[in-house]
Amino acid sequence: EVGLRGNPQPWLTWDTSLFWLDFDNQIGTVAGVVQNVGHSIHKGWEGALELNLVGLYDQLNKTDAADRWGSLSLYVNAMLLDAEFKGGANNGKAPQYAAEYILRTGLNYRWRDRAKVSLLGTFVDDHFADDGNSADFQVPAYMTWDLTAEFKVYKDSVSVVAGVNNLFNEDYYSRIRSDGIDPAYGRNYYVGVSVKF
Repeated sequence: EVGLRGNPQPWLTWDTSLFWLDFDNQIGTVAGVVQNVGHSIHKGWEGALELNLVGLYDQLNKTDAADRWGSLSLYVNAMLLDAEFKGGANNGKAPQYAAEYILRTGLNYRWRDRAKVSLLGTFVDDHFADDGNSADFQVPAYMTWDLTAEFKVYKDSVSVVAGVNNLFNEDYYSRIRSDGIDPAYGRNYYVGVSVKF
């Protein structure tokens, strides 16, 4: 893997990388039998960008809105993947769960290093849940949104965390077993306390 990252302005951070993963003698399933499924190569690109909209506004207008109201950032992270078996029983097929793209995007709000609220969506391309790329094991493309929050209540040691996963209650599945699909959770909630020593 090789990559670069930068922070050219206080309101902009980015990183980008190229990767190449070479798996020899990979274990998988062929016609229901666990065996060596051959040699696979995963290559692709991953990049991320975070643009602080309030920070940009402050710089353009010579104001200090971020100090008063906090920051609101647009976040984007994308991965493009080309994965394929080279030789073996699955020659030319895609390894299981190797979606050609995954995109995560949304908004992050931060207030004075004391609070953070994020609304992030995950978009996943269709892919297969088996190395043989069987029609019965195709996972359709899906997208979900999560809302999370963290508030520091005592110095930097104690925080309250909460969130809603699958905010819009999407019906989808991301795994398939031999006896059928494994449905993903619908909308669900959590609340907790984080203590750092």
